[in-house]
Amino acid sequence: MRFVDNTFLETPANWDQRAQTATNDLINGTIEADDRADVWRCLKDSLADISCDRCWYCETGIPRTDNAVDHYRPKGKVKGVRLKTPEKTLENYTIQPEHLGYKWAAYKLDNFRFSCQHCNEWRKSLRGSAGGKTSYFPLVNEPDRAYDVLDQDNEIPALLDPCDVLDWTLLSFDKSGRPFSRFPEGSEEDLRVQLSILIYHLDQQSINSSRAAQWSQVQPIVEDTKKWFLKRLRGDQGADASFRRELKKLRHWFNPKNKNTYLGFLVYQLKQEQELDTENLHSWIGELLRGLG
Repeated sequence: MRFVDNTFLETPANWDQRAQTATNDLINGTIEADDRADVWRCLKDSLADISCDRCWYCETGIPRTDNAVDHYRPKGKVKGVRLKTPEKTLENYTIQPEHLGYKWAAYKLDNFRFSCQHCNEWRKSLRGSAGGKTSYFPLVNEPDRAYDVLDQDNEIPALLDPCDVLDWTLLSFDKSGRPFSRFPEGSEEDLRVQLSILIYHLDQQSINSSRAAQWSQVQPIVEDTKKWFLKRLRGDQGADASFRRELKKLRHWFNPKNKNTYLGFLVYQLKQEQELDTENLHSWIGELLRGLG
């Protein structure tokens, strides 16, 4: 997951009016949400452009797909799900009172997420893992669930939101690319990370391998940058130019416009490098991370 700033998303002419009309019709019960699916489908390419065609939840590339616009708050009936412990599996339950969907958000621009099918739809891989958001939208406190737009801010979503400035930083990854929770078991952060990993299907062997393979390409550049930085501090001839060259390579990997990076995963690995630098020899790592926002 990476942070996705959807603030400046451009919409076609008259889109706001179409969206508002559709919202009114849906709330009044004269249409079903999918009857005006063109309202969100026409934004698919714009949503994809923000993340360079990569899923906002898992960061895999989405070269071609028809149903790539997910509603963060479900537009249809919300299905109850919670974390079952100690098994750490998903457990379904019936939401009471029944929730027929966040109709007021069905055509809201800030409710759309560009998503791959593995994150958006329930799927089971050949290796046994399963996941997918479907109409799940668990809350940290279920009694706070909103049945009216005025109560929406009372909710604390359990699912990490890529459009939240801080949520994506809660995910951790080991060297094999596998996501995990670094928070105390049972804490709010732990609950949110565990549920997000399961529901977004983030712990899938193929994507874990892809993350790890990417770090195997980036880590040697990090090591070379460290080497040339220390040689530069020592005043070695040519070290400054070599350090800048390696740093430029790194910035290429960490550029949000790079279509090939698992940016959130790479940033996490770079932060681990920073934590290992207990003598604070490599100040450039912190400067690079700050430049990434």
